[in-house]
Amino acid sequence: MAYIRSVMPLSDWRLLVEMETDSVIVVDLRRKLATARYGDLKDPRLFRSVTTDGEGVSWGGGRVAVTARELMDVICVDMRKENDG
Repeated sequence: MAYIRSVMPLSDWRLLVEMETDSVIVVDLRRKLATARYGDLKDPRLFRSVTTDGEGVSWGGGRVAVTARELMDVICVDMRKENDG
């Protein structure tokens, strides 16, 4: 089952993600760039290469790939940090 309808790179390492439910979310990946998993995305050209197969997003033909659930985890972590202070 596809969850993600489309994905578009935005400035400042953010993604505009349109979900199958017609929801639109912005995922801010700036905090993740310091991690091993997302570090390659510091390259702006690689970041702009984002695509989706409906179940996740990937960059560079799969060089970096995350599931829809992992993207939601990024959003939830960011929301908790904002609410904590």
